[in-house]
Amino acid sequence: LWKLVPSGNDDGFYYIYSCYYTKKRFVKGGAGNKQVGSFDGKQYDDQLWRLVPRFQADIYTDDIFHFDNRQGSTSITRTISVTTGIVTTESSSFKSTTTFKTSMEASLGGSKASAEFSQALETSLSSSTTSSWSKTEQIVFTIPPKKNFKVMQHKVNFEGVIPSDSCTMMTSIKIFESDTATFSDPDKFIM
Repeated sequence: LWKLVPSGNDDGFYYIYSCYYTKKRFVKGGAGNKQVGSFDGKQYDDQLWRLVPRFQADIYTDDIFHFDNRQGSTSITRTISVTTGIVTTESSSFKSTTTFKTSMEASLGGSKASAEFSQALETSLSSSTTSSWSKTEQIVFTIPPKKNFKVMQHKVNFEGVIPSDSCTMMTSIKIFESDTATFSDPDKFIM
């Protein structure tokens, strides 16, 4: 186990001390990935660490389909492709979906739809292979005459500090119908 101790300079840097060997600090001895160790002497800059979020999350509502049939006298049928789940920007494999999921949840913060996103993460990451983290299906919609119709979906773009971590999560869809140019949103789905 390790404990984080602020550098004392109010600069966002920390010393990482061992809880077992209480004088030992985590040290980065060089540029290589494996050049790390511990040290119990004088404090130096190579022992300072800054914690950075793994992801920046951009949460939004996407208009995935819109058809205004208010001038029409007959129903219109359209088939659209809808993807739910997590789509990675690169074909990646993750050693631990638990830490990946935890990092994603932390980047969401206290968003108003965090329960929805947490459930989507849980469902998507339950598969051990990234190719199974999303599902695309064709859905047939019938737009009645005299109706303005749109399909919206919550999405989160996770921009990773490590580029191969970047991905987009897409939740379930919601259908909006209106007799006017605007749509009522009583449950505040649109973010």
